[in-house]
Amino acid sequence: MAITKSDISNLLLPGLKTEFDLAYARRSENSVVDLLATRVMTTVSSQKYAWLGSIPGMQEFLDERRPAGMKEFNYTIEDKTFEASIAVDRRALEDDQYDMIRLRIRDLAERVADHQHKIVVESLAKGFTQNGYDGVSFFNTAHPTVPGATYGNRTNVALSATALQTGMSSMALAPDDSGEPLGVVPDTLLVGPKNQWTAIELIESPIVVYRGNTTDSAPSTPYKNVFQGKLRLVVSPYLRDAYDDYWFLLDTSRTVRPVILQQRSDVPVEFSALEGGSGSESAWWHDRYYYGVRARYNVGYGLWQTAYGSIL
Repeated sequence: MAITKSDISNLLLPGLKTEFDLAYARRSENSVVDLLATRVMTTVSSQKYAWLGSIPGMQEFLDERRPAGMKEFNYTIEDKTFEASIAVDRRALEDDQYDMIRLRIRDLAERVADHQHKIVVESLAKGFTQNGYDGVSFFNTAHPTVPGATYGNRTNVALSATALQTGMSSMALAPDDSGEPLGVVPDTLLVGPKNQWTAIELIESPIVVYRGNTTDSAPSTPYKNVFQGKLRLVVSPYLRDAYDDYWFLLDTSRTVRPVILQQRSDVPVEFSALEGGSGSESAWWHDRYYYGVRARYNVGYGLWQTAYGSIL
C-alpha cells in the first residue's frame, strides 16, 4: 500500500522520540544540575528524608562497638508534575518541513534540562526563607547543632575577597550533629551574570593588584591571587532580578550536596503525541498535531553545611 500524506504524522513520531531522547541526554550531560544537586530516584510521590544529618565520626574500638543513633528529621519532598507542549501545523508535515520540526523537538528537550537547572538554582536563592531538614531556613545564622549551640551559613555582604575568605573559613569549621567539624571544603562559587566579572577577577586571575586610595598612599602592588585554582566558577542565568546580587559557596564533592533533585524512577521524562493521522480530532478541528513532554520531579535541601550564601 502506498504511503500517503495522512500517514506521515504516525511514521514521524518514533523518529521524533529518538531526537528528543538524544537532545535531552546531551543537554543533561552538560548541565550544572549534577554538580549542584544530588539526584535521588524514588517510586513514591512524597519521599521522607529522615536520614538527613551527619554520620557518626570514627572512634577507638575498645571492648565493643558503640553505635551512635542518628537524629531523625521530619523532612519530605513531594514531587510535582511538569509539562511543555507544542503545536505543529499539518501543512508543515505535508510540505516536508521535517527538519524544522526536529529542531523544535530538540529545543523542547533542552527546555526540560534547563528547567531542572532553574529550579535547582532558584531553590538556593529561596533558601534564605525556605526551611531545610533541621526546621530552620536552609541559609540561617543559627542552625541547631549540639544542645545549646548553633552555627550559621549565611551573610549579607557583597562578593569580595574578604567575603570569600570569611565564607570559606566558616564552612571549614561547620560542625556535624555532635559538634565536630564536618571537614567541608568549598569547591564551587555560584553567581549570576551581574557578578560574573567580579567573580572571574576574584578566583581566576593569576595576580591581584593592590591599588592605593585617598586614605592610603601605598603604591600599586601586584601579588599572587590565593583563590586561583581553589574554586570552580558557575554562572547561572537564573540568579537574576531580585536574586542578581546573591552568591553562594558550595561543597559539591560530597554524596549529599546542598540541593536534592528528586525524580520518579518509574515515571521517566516522557515525550508523546496527542493523536496521529489525518483522522485525529486535533487534525480535523485545528489542522494541527500536538507534541509534548511530561515529567515528575521536584527539589529540596540537602546538608546545610555544604553551602554558604549571601543575600543583599
